[in-house]
Amino acid sequence: MKIKLLFACFVGLMLFVSCGNNAVTINGNVANAENELLELSVNATPKKTIDTVRLDASGKFSFKYDFKKNTFPIFFTLSISDKPLASLLLEPGEKVTIETDMKNPAAYTVSGSEGSQLLKELNDKMLKTTISVDSLVNVLTKFENTPEYEEESQRISRELAAIFTKHKRSLIQFVVKNNKSYAAFTAIYQILPNGIGVFGKESDALYFGLLADSLEKKYPRSPYVLQLRDDYNRLINTSAIRNLINNAEEATIPDIKLPDATGKQVSLLSLKGKVILLNFWSSKDKVTAMNNNDLLPIYEKYKSEGFEIYQISLDEDRDSWLQTINIQKLPWINVCDFRGQKTYPLKLYNVTKLPANYLINRNCEIVGKDLFVEKLEEKIKENL
Repeated sequence: MKIKLLFACFVGLMLFVSCGNNAVTINGNVANAENELLELSVNATPKKTIDTVRLDASGKFSFKYDFKKNTFPIFFTLSISDKPLASLLLEPGEKVTIETDMKNPAAYTVSGSEGSQLLKELNDKMLKTTISVDSLVNVLTKFENTPEYEEESQRISRELAAIFTKHKRSLIQFVVKNNKSYAAFTAIYQILPNGIGVFGKESDALYFGLLADSLEKKYPRSPYVLQLRDDYNRLINTSAIRNLINNAEEATIPDIKLPDATGKQVSLLSLKGKVILLNFWSSKDKVTAMNNNDLLPIYEKYKSEGFEIYQISLDEDRDSWLQTINIQKLPWINVCDFRGQKTYPLKLYNVTKLPANYLINRNCEIVGKDLFVEKLEEKIKENL
């Protein structure tokens, strides 16, 4: 009986501690805001108000939020009359302190929350860029209806482009450096003062994929990861379609450009004019590794006639990949981005299992799929 009672007390204590650990406290001070209503809300559509407090002359406030069973970080906003004072990215157990001033809310300080400090860094970057852009626009306004307007307009356009390029580079560095934080999600979806997203070009797919992969390991069921993954797939698919359109007169296949063992980017379409075997493999897959032994004599026999192999590895371990290439003495083009099953060529060519290959003729047309040994050699001879 005593054991049961002791166990019940222990469980109750653990529940109490767990609940406490999941709560976050937000304390601080808002200067020059007497009698104003301070609101803490979750960033959502529609906005979800968590709590409000009427500020006195001291400007001091305190909020508490219980994450309960939720383990994901949450974005919050502190605001007065729908005017944001601070953006917060909070995790269970954090004790946050904020100091701000209604007369200069952008200069707020935050401590006790790494995610919130990263959001402050992002806000500062955007503020600096916005000030630079506004300054140039004001300069251009002074030249309206003057003979120098056209010349100044072109000069300022170049300066604006340089500002945006610099801003994007800083965000790329931020995303790469903080790829395990939700703050990087905010960076990759940041909107410029002109209303255009910083990221969103086909070439930005790399960063969406990088962030999705990284956050997925830490938060496998996160809705933010799902959004990143959807946008990554959209950009990849758009790129594939554009490649098909752009190369319609020259090729009927989407291009691939990946680094080889030396780090040099090698394009699949750079091999146009040859008969190409586009081959997918992994050094950890015994069947595909054994398939290399079958390819070696075929390659040696036909390479002088214009046959080439463009082999894409699904490895994630560079050392294992390089070691297998050296042991098997593979002489053809071997490329890898170490993203494993998430490498984008799998989606481009709809590869769902290994081994897999496509035979491409001199006009960059697919003439065969999943051909091996005798059938492969027969088809190669037919197209040389």
